[in-house]
Amino acid sequence: MGSSPSTISQDVTTMSSDSSSQAQHHHPRNLAEAVETYNILRHLLPAELVLDILALAKYWLETAVMRGDVFTYDDVNYAKRQPYLTSEPIPEGRLEEIRIDIWSHDQGWSSYRESYGTYENSWTWFELEIEKFEDRTVIGKTDSIRLATNVHAQKEAQHHQIVFSRQNNVTLMQALETGDRVSIIPLARFPGWRNTVERASIQICTAPIL
Repeated sequence: MGSSPSTISQDVTTMSSDSSSQAQHHHPRNLAEAVETYNILRHLLPAELVLDILALAKYWLETAVMRGDVFTYDDVNYAKRQPYLTSEPIPEGRLEEIRIDIWSHDQGWSSYRESYGTYENSWTWFELEIEKFEDRTVIGKTDSIRLATNVHAQKEAQHHQIVFSRQNNVTLMQALETGDRVSIIPLARFPGWRNTVERASIQICTAPIL
């Protein structure tokens, strides 16, 4: 093994916007509901204040997909860069956040016992890939965006959560446009290394146009 730094599934499911987890965050189910909320508040408060309140409350439209079947990627898959999960097209509106959750682990052993339980010498990781709507070109094969690295020699799945926001990831968020998609690319390098993904989700949050 070396030292650090491996299909879109038919099981991909669109996550409904009225699920219990989303209800806790008070996301509008659709644009019509967002407009209705705005109009109700507008009867009581100035328009500028209503927009500020909705922004502070993160009252965003949310598009989400998830996949829950186990798939293992190895060194043979490295050059193919097969996605484990691809998002829905980014909807109209101001892109606010992209939330990515991944549950994964490597093969559970290596020749580098001193690196067990750390991220050192770990050769299984994830990258973000962008598919542009206009010409279907893919961004990420050369200018890779690393999402997460698996813990070295960890048999149990670990949860990786990555959040890209308009405030903290300006370059990436400005590069994304309506209709673009993002993908989770699992990678493993060198013989013996395996990247096993158990499940993942991608949530795209946009501020509704009011």
